[in-house]
Amino acid sequence: MRARLTTAVLLFTSSFAAAAHAEVLPAADAQPPHAEAPPTASPPPPSPLPPAAPTTAKATITVETAAPSFSSGAPSVAAPSPVAPSPSAPIVDRATSPSSSESLAEQRLLTGFRLGYLYVFEHQKKIEALGGDSLADRTAMRSPHQFLIGYEAFYRMLGNSNMNVLLVSNVMVSGLEQSRFYPSANGLIGFEFRNSFQVGVGVNLAPLKGSQAHTIIAAGWTPRSGNFYVPLHAFFVPDVDGVHRAGVTTGVTF
Repeated sequence: MRARLTTAVLLFTSSFAAAAHAEVLPAADAQPPHAEAPPTASPPPPSPLPPAAPTTAKATITVETAAPSFSSGAPSVAAPSPVAPSPSAPIVDRATSPSSSESLAEQRLLTGFRLGYLYVFEHQKKIEALGGDSLADRTAMRSPHQFLIGYEAFYRMLGNSNMNVLLVSNVMVSGLEQSRFYPSANGLIGFEFRNSFQVGVGVNLAPLKGSQAHTIIAAGWTPRSGNFYVPLHAFFVPDVDGVHRAGVTTGVTF
């Protein structure tokens, strides 16, 4: 009886130990459950692109460069090849262009303003033609030195390339610097050589009783400057009583 009881106790103990061992092994071998990854947010939809701005075509210059060479041990890069500049449009000087020169030289009627200087000889001399008065007394002239201003026109009768015939007329005023007004008019006929040098003779008229008309002689040079002339002339008005007048004028003729 005691032997059976002992055997039963041993069987119960061994079965309990086996059950405990079977419960421990799965716990040791079990792997922890994987944590679920949090749901990722979906990327936002792409925003619509703005409309492309209109582009202007531009000329581009492509510069070709050589690849670096390592044959000598040190890298070397070839310099960019020079780009030849585009040829610019030639600048044409209207003043020296053949068409401008020919048109100016072939114009028949030319006009322009005149400025100048006048000197009166013996302006205080008593003369019989003025009733025994001097020119200074008759016209209240304060000085024989006078400023000239006026307007001139001349007409060309074209000849050959060396000579033209000229008809010249002008109206001049002097004495303004003395608060005086001395008008005169001139008409000349003469010659023009190579469109630059002129000489002429004609009549000088002034509204002065006893000295209304005189002869005038003039000569000068008219160089061209662009599309106009810049004349430089000298003149002489002889007088039988010695009250001569002489002066120079310049200006612009177009």
